[in-house]
Amino acid sequence: MKKIIYLLIIALGFSLSFKTPDASEASISIIVNKENPISTLTTGEVKLYWLRKIKKRWPEINKNIKPADRKSNSPEQAAFYKKVLNMTGTDVEAYFTQKQYENAEKPQDKFANDIAIIDFVSEEVGAVGYVNTSSLSGDYKNKVKVICQIE
Repeated sequence: MKKIIYLLIIALGFSLSFKTPDASEASISIIVNKENPISTLTTGEVKLYWLRKIKKRWPEINKNIKPADRKSNSPEQAAFYKKVLNMTGTDVEAYFTQKQYENAEKPQDKFANDIAIIDFVSEEVGAVGYVNTSSLSGDYKNKVKVICQIE
């Protein structure tokens, strides 16, 4: 019994040593494909487009809106969900599951990191995603268009 308690204490201490994503630490940029004529959006508009609440297609280019998300928790995802969507990760998953069930809408595309999101957005005219602002350096900055920044 002492061994089990000892192992539990070690496991608890080990798990507390990992930092959870903090939404207040990430500076994120909302990005779209360079061919998208949209130049700026407010955070409220980003939410409506990313969730495809009002429109399922970009009106100016008549392309499906394709939201890009992270596969796992990250400071960028935490910041985007909190500061733009005002939703939790569970809320976002439930929202897209419901949309898929009700309207056969494809859920958001998910990627492992910022570079994968930048590559996806640069190749898909209708894509919209979020990345850490620091990821938009060098050649990556020229691949996409920033339409909103969240500090």
